[in-house]
Amino acid sequence: MITILLGPPGSGKGTQAEMICKNYQLTQISTGDILREKMKENTAKAEKIRRIMGTGKLFPDKLINKLVRKKIMKLFELNGEFRLLFDGYPRTIEQADFLYRKLKKIGEKIDCVLVFELADKYIVDRISARRIDRKTGKVYNLISNPPKENEDVDLYQRIDDTAEVIQNRLEIYHSQTAPLIEYYDKFQLVEHIDASLELETVQQNIYNILDRYK
Repeated sequence: MITILLGPPGSGKGTQAEMICKNYQLTQISTGDILREKMKENTAKAEKIRRIMGTGKLFPDKLINKLVRKKIMKLFELNGEFRLLFDGYPRTIEQADFLYRKLKKIGEKIDCVLVFELADKYIVDRISARRIDRKTGKVYNLISNPPKENEDVDLYQRIDDTAEVIQNRLEIYHSQTAPLIEYYDKFQLVEHIDASLELETVQQNIYNILDRYK
């Protein structure tokens, strides 16, 4: 099974991705996670990544495609088959074309594209409340998915989760990423998810769809 999560920032893709991977034994490929890991390095490239991420702009297709290709080929060499979940990739038509070609080359294809739908007016508040646990990397939301009362966490806010950056990311999503919905709909891969519902309801709706592809 190869699945893509597509939707605006703050629509809950990261939270659901963790549960989807656990339930269906999928390996998550998140370009955001890959880039944040790169940022920890003491290199000129890491500093460039930090600057771009702080603006909310999209990273160059060439850079992102290279990182994803390396991840895909490493997994293919280790496992010989794929059970993958793409979160945050592709974000442009060029990236989608690149992914299609790479998967086809090794005899793989995308099974399903889950499109998370959430109105912009809810997104700024939701993302501003997002926090990450420094120890585990688990994603929380102080509004919709806070830590449990006795949970031992060390939370922080990502540099790309501020209100100004969020607005910029939304504009970029609508202009550059949203066209992917029509792109994948031509292949009859798109399944729409109402991301405004309660966390458990969204999760169950996703499972009802993905159970068809197990």
